[in-house]
Amino acid sequence: MLADPVKAFSPEKRGATVSTLYVWLSEYKKGSNRWDIWDKDALTRAFSQEIADLAEKALRKLWREETPVLWAEGPAAARNQMPPMQWIHGLLGVSAEASTPGWTASLSSNEARAATVYATIEAGGFAPFIADLAKSHPAEVKDVIGGEVSAEIRVGGDHQYLPALEGLIGADRELKRILVPRLIDELKSWPSIVTDETGSPPGRSLDSVLTVLGEMTNTADRRVVAEECRRRYEADPVGPLAFVWLKGLFRFDVLLGTRVLTETLVDRDDPDTRKRAVEIFAALFGERDAVFFEIKDSAQYARVLGQLVRLSHAFVRPKDDQVHEGAYSPDARDNAQRVRGFLLSSLLDTPGPEARSVVLDLVGEDDFADIQDYIRLRARQRTAEDAEFAPLTPKAVFDEIENRHEAAPQDRDGLFDVMMDRLDDLAYEIDHHDFTNRETVRSITVEPEMQRTLALRLEGRANGAYHVAREEEVVDRKHTDITLSAVKGNQKAVVEVKIADKWSLTELDQALQNQLAGQYLRHSRCKAGCLLLTHHGRKSYWIHPDNGKRLTFSAAVEYLKDKAQTLEKLSDFRIAAFGLDLTDPASRP
Repeated sequence: MLADPVKAFSPEKRGATVSTLYVWLSEYKKGSNRWDIWDKDALTRAFSQEIADLAEKALRKLWREETPVLWAEGPAAARNQMPPMQWIHGLLGVSAEASTPGWTASLSSNEARAATVYATIEAGGFAPFIADLAKSHPAEVKDVIGGEVSAEIRVGGDHQYLPALEGLIGADRELKRILVPRLIDELKSWPSIVTDETGSPPGRSLDSVLTVLGEMTNTADRRVVAEECRRRYEADPVGPLAFVWLKGLFRFDVLLGTRVLTETLVDRDDPDTRKRAVEIFAALFGERDAVFFEIKDSAQYARVLGQLVRLSHAFVRPKDDQVHEGAYSPDARDNAQRVRGFLLSSLLDTPGPEARSVVLDLVGEDDFADIQDYIRLRARQRTAEDAEFAPLTPKAVFDEIENRHEAAPQDRDGLFDVMMDRLDDLAYEIDHHDFTNRETVRSITVEPEMQRTLALRLEGRANGAYHVAREEEVVDRKHTDITLSAVKGNQKAVVEVKIADKWSLTELDQALQNQLAGQYLRHSRCKAGCLLLTHHGRKSYWIHPDNGKRLTFSAAVEYLKDKAQTLEKLSDFRIAAFGLDLTDPASRP
């Protein structure tokens, strides 16, 4: 080859030369577990640029002359064997061509299909160039890979490894996206009965399909898959694929999965049900491929965990636990016991008021009678941790404490306290400042202008603790008057402004309960609010809704403060009422 490169790559000698170069590359890449070991730079350094170019040219031609047979289309005896060397050489040819940017643009439809087939013969997953093909030739890739996955599922039988299906698990996201419809169709047509005669695919294949679909983000598709998993599990809750369907249901909709599991596990005194529950908890949360769910709403997450904790303690009963001495191999019961402890610890470690409420509800239940003191202690410790803000760095101490004389709020309570502190400052300024513009503010007659005026005052007093916004749209297309967003963290507080002179006390009470609490404080990141009332002197009293007595402005505000405290005790938010009296104070002799 060194003596006469052109002759070495002539049609007569090309096959032998390419084969020898592959052996050389194999030695160079010793330790690689991939068939695709193309490395033009290595050939250039070891031989010459000319030989590397001739090798690439030969390989590019070679892959167009022969197309491999897909795994499922080949004879059964050859499915677990090494591919023929001419296919591996062709794989190198596609890889060599893929090193040129934009290489897929000039491929014909047939060439794109052939290159896709070559991608499937790579060991341990698809060849990397499949990502380029999926973007530029999605129809061909979808047809080839989708067809092969379907065929593998049909003929898989006892095979532990289905190359295209398993390769999809670690494949490029774009490839998975274009195959989602095909995989959902496969899921819907999955055999209901597993027998030797049907030749139906094993649970491993079903789990692989659900794993690939688990990465999709389309909410509608996820609902479709979750519903199919629910239907299949409920149709045969003790069948050979029941655990796989249930695991899929939890993967796509943990709320629905928890409800279905609760409905399935009813009779705690039935030995068969308890045995089944042990197997379910061990399979769902105790294996290497256990289901790990994430719920963004912390309150919802706590409730789901609470229900799973109840189920695990009811059916994986501590009094039936296995105790081992020395080394042992854990079985399903051991795994279920470990899962029970894991779920309880996860709940006890979950921050927030909703989690605390769920935890304390367990204390009065019979299944937790033996550990109620431990649960109370952990709840108290978790609450103490929640009350602590993140430690400040030395720089933050200087910037926040020395310069601004306060630390920026990082949670709901901190932002609520800052909001009320600023309103208190605002009231003091209006009442006592030498340059008070009380009369100017009192002249405002429409609430939007009052909102802008107070928002400007609050922004001027932000001190780096929050950002101010007006008319932010929230749920049901409602718009808040003033929103304070914490600079640190993701918490928000809402200020609802009312000129009290224009409203009855009943109407103001409804604004507090229905508008502020019922609409604005529903989101987990907005759990602090205040009804801010201004008094302009145009109204001298308000009628008490219960006893009909006349109340001054300060008494009306106290009435609403009591209402706010009652609401706060029954909910997970902080809420208050605050009055700004814009009337001139009575002069004293």
